[in-house]
Amino acid sequence: MKKLNTLLLALLLIIVPMVVYYSMDQIAIMKPSLSLSIPEARARRFGLVIDVRSPKEREELGFYPNSIPISLERLQKEVPMDISSKDTSILVYANGDYRAQHAADILYNMGYHKVRYISKPYLVLMPGSSM
Repeated sequence: MKKLNTLLLALLLIIVPMVVYYSMDQIAIMKPSLSLSIPEARARRFGLVIDVRSPKEREELGFYPNSIPISLERLQKEVPMDISSKDTSILVYANGDYRAQHAADILYNMGYHKVRYISKPYLVLMPGSSM
């Protein structure tokens, strides 16, 4: 009986830390939704607004005032000087496609946890927009 108790205790001492470790690992992987609704985006102030569209799209379709053009490729390779502070509140947009979400995910994984994106074109943020 004493050997059985010792064996059970040893198993518990091995299994419990493993369960805790893997549970904590899963919690660390979970992240909040980075998507913002248009009313939420309009109500917040951002230290930086990033446009991840192509230069051609930016030229032809216009851009949000004071937004910074930064391509997805550039984000994957380097941290632009414009976002050197990880405490910067960042909004990312594209043309309503996957690029804004992808860029926000990249930035979040780099430690910029105050990044958010909109899944609509930037025009929805403009005053008077009915989109």
